[in-house]
Amino acid sequence: MTAKGGFAKRLGIFAAEVAVVWVLGTVLKSVLPAYPVGVMTVFCINAVLALSWNLVSGYTGQFSLGHAGFMAVGAYTSALLMMKAKWPFLPAFLCAGIVSALVGFLVGFPSLRLAGDYLSVVTLGFMYIITVILNNTTELTGGGLGLAGIPYKSTLPVTAVTLVVTVWVLSNLVNSKQGRCFVAVKEDEIAAQSVGVDTTYFKILAFMISSFFAGLGGALIGHYMMYLRPDVFSYQKTVESVSMVILGGLGSLTGSILGALFITLLPEVFRNLATLFSGMGMQTASNFLRRGWMVFYAVMFVVIMLARPQGLLGRKELTWAGIRAFFAKRRTGPPASAPGSARGPAAPGSSEEVDS
Repeated sequence: MTAKGGFAKRLGIFAAEVAVVWVLGTVLKSVLPAYPVGVMTVFCINAVLALSWNLVSGYTGQFSLGHAGFMAVGAYTSALLMMKAKWPFLPAFLCAGIVSALVGFLVGFPSLRLAGDYLSVVTLGFMYIITVILNNTTELTGGGLGLAGIPYKSTLPVTAVTLVVTVWVLSNLVNSKQGRCFVAVKEDEIAAQSVGVDTTYFKILAFMISSFFAGLGGALIGHYMMYLRPDVFSYQKTVESVSMVILGGLGSLTGSILGALFITLLPEVFRNLATLFSGMGMQTASNFLRRGWMVFYAVMFVVIMLARPQGLLGRKELTWAGIRAFFAKRRTGPPASAPGSARGPAAPGSSEEVDS
């Protein structure tokens, strides 16, 4: 099969996946109560945000702390285009990502020549600059009072399809030539430069693509909450995205989704436990779970960092083929050694030792 035919086949499968997810999301939205639908919607938004941060940090090794600023740019762009300019949702939504990518270029071009702590400080400063601008453009954004009356567009089908598109684009990107250059920049920037990789170009490219999807995620937040104010996109919002990626595994797309699922469900579990204890008359336990559940959150990350610092999946991807192979191996057990094949321990450096 030619490369063109292979791409057409992948594109057809992707279109079918989008259609299935849209139909499934529509059905679930109509048959399930509002609470589980809301949780699934928030999960999809969080997964998009986690995937966007994972691209720039997990694949190129650039630790950005200003991602909440790109979310804010996308959120306010989409909201203002719909409310002030009367744009339809889809063009406003895509424009939110494009404007965020352009802002990402303006931030990344001068700052991505830095690395490590210096880059983190620069991107963190950018986030605070965006917050100050939003707080002081009262006539346009509402300032500290916020922007109310944003159209509700972040339904479950919309957020689920956005997540599927994000996963498809990023998975194709990281498995392409550009994706291999991203990883080369992360592993050893000097070695990548020595073989002809333009490290600055690929860092800026990753930063812009990451900003694009962060802007889409921010737009989904605005159209879900129907209200925006600058402190929605505080430093805590970046920390949430970082937590999801670190929990799932840096450099793993499915790990980011798994981390987003865990972080989304955790507060809901404690909230429901608090309600249950309150109904049973255990008010002290209920109050602790409502106000002190962050203690469990912190303990969970301490345990993860000690027991599995690479995250739940590390750099591996969770695929259907891998799941089937895992369960098939569990059913059949380890392969039995052939009669007469027992030997002593392999010599150091031998192929047997490497394969084991």
